Amino acid sequence: MKPKALISGIASLAILFGAADAVAQIPVGNGGNPGIAISGSANYAQLPKKAQAFIEKHFKDAGVLKCEKYFAKGKYEVELRNGIDLEFNTKGDLIEVDAPDNTVLPIAVVKDVMPRKAYGRLEKDGFAGMVETIELNRGKVYEVDLNIDGPDTYVFDVDGVFLAIED
Repeated sequence: MKPKALISGIASLAILFGAADAVAQIPVGNGGNPGIAISGSANYAQLPKKAQAFIEKHFKDAGVLKCEKYFAKGKYEVELRNGIDLEFNTKGDLIEVDAPDNTVLPIAVVKDVMPRKAYGRLEKDGFAGMVETIELNRGKVYEVDLNIDGPDTYVFDVDGVFLAIED
């Protein structure tokens, strides 16, 4: 008797949750709109002109695979056909540039993006050609990830002053 009750109970729960799922999918009274959009596809032409100029200068032949606009974060993410990912703010300022795994960014990009003093430090230490990612965190510090073993992140302030090496 108990196995039948257990099976009956499980069947009841399955029906209940199935009905709840069906109810959750019914459009609400706002014309079926899902609500506030957090992100969405963006056309390359919708990118700020400054972002377009950066891409055309450094990655002219790479081709854009995907553009996304994140409304809440106020940024654009661009994925190029060569695997490089870029993030820009709404003004078109570069926030991050990231090479595909086990590859590095072109030296011309590193030199253009980094403050002169920071690039000089990377060059002096022999790492200018080993940069995987450059990220400007909160407009205050550059974090530069290197394609090396051991501590692999150099941190600089916005003026290019070396702050730390992190792992």
